[in-house]
Amino acid sequence: MKYKNLIILGFIVLIIGFCVYLYLPGYTRYQQIRQKAEHLETEISSLKKRNESLLQECNLLQKDVLHLEKVMRDELGLVKPGEVVYKTIEDVEKRAK
Repeated sequence: MKYKNLIILGFIVLIIGFCVYLYLPGYTRYQQIRQKAEHLETEISSLKKRNESLLQECNLLQKDVLHLEKVMRDELGLVKPGEVVYKTIEDVEKRAK
């Protein structure tokens, strides 16, 4: 009787081990895919926010003359005719970066 119980127990352990062997790689792959999906969702969300920000900036540049003038002065360094521009050391260091 003991011998029969040991065979049954061994068979059950073998089946459980085989199931774990089949299940574990799939589960590991599932976890990797899930993490990648979460990362991609975060990236998509960030890109959507960036896209919205750029669309707002585009609308401002098309419709708001004062904003357009500010951008032209700050980023492009343009001046109106007859203006004299004084640059401080801080301004030069900002543009160098």
